[in-house]
Amino acid sequence: MAIAVPRKPKILRRGEAAQRLGVHPNTLASWIERGWLTGVKMPNGEVRFREEEVAALRERIYAQ
Repeated sequence: MAIAVPRKPKILRRGEAAQRLGVHPNTLASWIERGWLTGVKMPNGEVRFREEEVAALRERIYAQ
């Protein structure tokens, strides 16, 4: 019997998330304001993004 071990979510830096979405990194700030993405604020003030959330947004953007 296999035990499912919870996986730690991968966190992307702003540049990585922007590259996966095909946008400029500054665009992500406006998308956070619009509620399209949820940024994770790190202790040093940087905002990072969950890989699953970026992938889901990419699917919605490029689904057509």
